[in-house]
Amino acid sequence: MYKNKEIRLAIGLILIALALGSCAKPTPELTVEPTEALPTEALPTEAPTEAPPEATEEVPEVPTCPLSTVADPMGVPAGEWPQQFELAEFEESAGCKLTFSENPLFAEQIAAGGLPPLEERLPEEPLVVQPYDEIGKYGGMMQGIALQLESGTWEIISWRQAFIVRYADDLHTIVPNVAKSYEWNEDFTELTFTFRKGHKWSDGEPFGVDDVMFWWEDIILNDELTPTKPSDWIIGGELPTFEKIDDVTVKIHFAAPASKILTRLATRPYAPWACKHFLQQFHIDYNPDANDLAKAEGYENWTQLFTSYWNKWEDAMNRSEKPCLNSHCLREDPTTEHRIFDANPYYFKVDTAGQQLPYIDTHFESFISDIELINLKVINGEVDHKGQALRVEDYPLFKENEDAGNYDVDLVPSGGGIYYTFNRTHADPEMRKIFEDVRWHQAMSLALNRDEINELTTLGLAVPCQHVPDPTCSYVEPWMITNYAEYDPDAANQLLDEMGLEKGADGWRRRYDGKPIKILLAFAPQAGPVITHELVKEYWEAVGVQVELKEMETEAYRAYLHANEHDIANWRTACGLEPCTIGDPCLLKPPFGDFQPQTGLPWVDWFESGGTAGEEPPEDVKRLWKLITEDWATVLPGSEEYMAVAKEIMQIHTDNMFSIGTLCSVPMPLVRSRRLGNQPEWTVWGSDYSVAVPFRVDQLYIKEP
Repeated sequence: MYKNKEIRLAIGLILIALALGSCAKPTPELTVEPTEALPTEALPTEAPTEAPPEATEEVPEVPTCPLSTVADPMGVPAGEWPQQFELAEFEESAGCKLTFSENPLFAEQIAAGGLPPLEERLPEEPLVVQPYDEIGKYGGMMQGIALQLESGTWEIISWRQAFIVRYADDLHTIVPNVAKSYEWNEDFTELTFTFRKGHKWSDGEPFGVDDVMFWWEDIILNDELTPTKPSDWIIGGELPTFEKIDDVTVKIHFAAPASKILTRLATRPYAPWACKHFLQQFHIDYNPDANDLAKAEGYENWTQLFTSYWNKWEDAMNRSEKPCLNSHCLREDPTTEHRIFDANPYYFKVDTAGQQLPYIDTHFESFISDIELINLKVINGEVDHKGQALRVEDYPLFKENEDAGNYDVDLVPSGGGIYYTFNRTHADPEMRKIFEDVRWHQAMSLALNRDEINELTTLGLAVPCQHVPDPTCSYVEPWMITNYAEYDPDAANQLLDEMGLEKGADGWRRRYDGKPIKILLAFAPQAGPVITHELVKEYWEAVGVQVELKEMETEAYRAYLHANEHDIANWRTACGLEPCTIGDPCLLKPPFGDFQPQTGLPWVDWFESGGTAGEEPPEDVKRLWKLITEDWATVLPGSEEYMAVAKEIMQIHTDNMFSIGTLCSVPMPLVRSRRLGNQPEWTVWGSDYSVAVPFRVDQLYIKEP
């Protein structure tokens, strides 16, 4: 069996090509520093003349635990995992006994009997974390901002999300989090998670393996709730089986090696559990009256009511009654203007002083759709932490107002620029004829002036490139980055002429049926700077292709794509770094996106139905699907087999040009209020690592609440 330390070597293979950090250093061996012997009194040299007083046993004084931080470990050796310890591990390493202290936020509830004392709320062995710089203090409200309730919110979701495992901030090491430990067998076909005894939901009810089994057996395997099974869990052509060993131990059995599933769990906000004691009241298998309950609340059936409380993106739903495991839980149902989250009194982490995390009492998330108003709030110092939706071209504005707004702004690596995907499964057969010809995509790519896009949207700080995973990925070769990515409108015109797309007297090219080609380019501002779409319209019209722009709200835009009604889809490249493409290769296979499907939804229906629904895809797409869903899912990252599969995937992509890229290595302005303490160095920003999760926002504190 591979124990935790040994598996880190295997998991390290996953990330050999990352350029965002140096190779992970080996974890130092755990050592125990001996405590000083207590002084003893000298023995008497003569017999006492009087009877001595009755002896009492002297209890040695237990040393106070050092206030160990990342900046100053105070002699505490590094533990098995970076910047965190299990309780017994910390006490042994530090030679002390940790005592726990309450957040004053809960004092009144405790005094009134509404909450038990902290010792009864924490797990038997809470996770002990080292703050970055110092032991924080309690209190205050952290101000965040998003575009809308379900638009641009991932950043703030990541402030509080409790993953089963997560990436450490070295961006190499997958560490336990909600899980106390994980363990693979020798061939990566069995994965065992052990949870913490006494871990509780935010309402004080026990959390454990029963919640995992409920999620898997009663939600994922329930055909009414999950008619299409999650492809990322299908390994070796089969879904795994979950085995409950005991209340805190679950073993997952896979049909083939599943070494990449941990990466998936560490990078995507899909919790592998659901709150059974609460959700079962809405589930027809547990409550025969669930349909009546649903209809009483205005839903058609029990599944609609159930999914109003549960979603695979665990923190995306907005029903405040549902208990949570996160650092902060929803106080009340959101309004159209804001959401408020309060510290979870049952959160499972403490610092090295024994203080329960989080330090910050409240997260406040306001909704403002106008990016200019967001910028105004940022420079006025009304936002404590903001990256998502900020534009690189506004970086000088943020920089100029740092002192006035009492914040710091950095440019942080964040992935790629906007990419475009023409709909090859278009409902109009005439448009489909055009989009199925690879020369169309080559021409549209050659028509783009990426150098100008770079200068006008990122201050020239990005890299013009084709749409590929991040150039730092081990399997991305230089020629793939530049494939049809030069600016050559003459070559673009020549390719379009070869296709027979002739220009009319008005200068616009015609379809094969003689009608003008007119592309509706709809977009959501969340995906990137609008100026990029305006420039693209200009470039494509210069080669005779008429383009109409249409701005849409994010949710409406996603519905539009899911309906397969679009001419062309677009989004900002995310999840392109190697860990994310390993754990969630959604950009590499149809529909080439997750929330924002690009093209090929009828192909996906065909694959997932076994050929009984949807449309049969081209042979290259069939091969691509097999490579990713079967071969890619089972090969060990870093191996020869891994590289061979990855290279074939990339060859199919470059041959077909499913998507057209603009920029790679795009930085993002990240604004951080100076009133926040324990701020780490942010070395990446983006969904590749689920935004803030590696950087431990639960140990931030407000210096002056």
